Amino acid sequence: MCGPIVDSVSSLDFELQPFEEEVVQEYLADKREFNKHPLRHYSQLELSFDKDVVKQLLHELNIPVFDTRATIFGGYTGQFASCLGSIGMQIVFTDPLMEWVKKAISDGFEGYRYAAEEIPKDLIERTDLFATFECYSPFVDSRKSIYTTLRFLTSKYGILFAESKRTTEEIIKEVGPKSMMKFAFLPYKKVYRIKRLFRGKGELRFYHFCVSEKARKSIGFDCKIIKTIYDGFQNEAHLDRKTIATFAHKIQCSQEELSYSLQRILDLYQLEIPRGLRTYLPDNMLQVFSKTFYIDL
Repeated sequence: MCGPIVDSVSSLDFELQPFEEEVVQEYLADKREFNKHPLRHYSQLELSFDKDVVKQLLHELNIPVFDTRATIFGGYTGQFASCLGSIGMQIVFTDPLMEWVKKAISDGFEGYRYAAEEIPKDLIERTDLFATFECYSPFVDSRKSIYTTLRFLTSKYGILFAESKRTTEEIIKEVGPKSMMKFAFLPYKKVYRIKRLFRGKGELRFYHFCVSEKARKSIGFDCKIIKTIYDGFQNEAHLDRKTIATFAHKIQCSQEELSYSLQRILDLYQLEIPRGLRTYLPDNMLQVFSKTFYIDL
């Protein structure tokens, strides 16, 4: 498995201030008057994670509990991580804010200060399931989300995304039903035939995204290609057939295998672009973090 493309929290452009411990304490001190940030940012504090309900939903999704190694990304205040740990999962807690990582460590978990995009190769390799409660930021920007999501999908049980009913209803009201997480993963279904499963009970919603062992191998290879072209080319590069042939020889794979991989990655990126923008952008363009590639197969 490949390492991360980014290597420091400072290179990530999402807002952390609403999730800082000081702000959380302000919310808890006066929930009725608190209006600094959307209240859904604090859903994890309000939701009761009933162990029996969580075990039932995981069972229905065919996710084993005992000894499953789950890495929590965007762990935040930690109630979801604690619940999964209490029912038998082996938990690694990650979050971009050190204050929450320290709290998780004090609660007995292995913990690291990582944003989802920064999770290192060794942790990817020893994770069976990537799980989060309402950490949307890794899936918002296709320039970053594709590589991160593909790396997570190489795990045995894929990705578990948990939401509260309240948050789901708020987002649907603001943006529409296509804002639901299952729609965010539709391009991955079209390109890699991932399974998009849903189960819910009471206030809790679980989305599970996973792939077959054969598809995981293809995804792992595509991660290698994304990482290699990112590291090997400048901020803007044109990959024509001659370049691709040279590139294939360098990484010791066939030109055909590399072309299939690049086509999958390109298809995925193009599907991630909002439909209204596709007519204005080249259909051979691929953006990976800060770099742009034009691929002619």
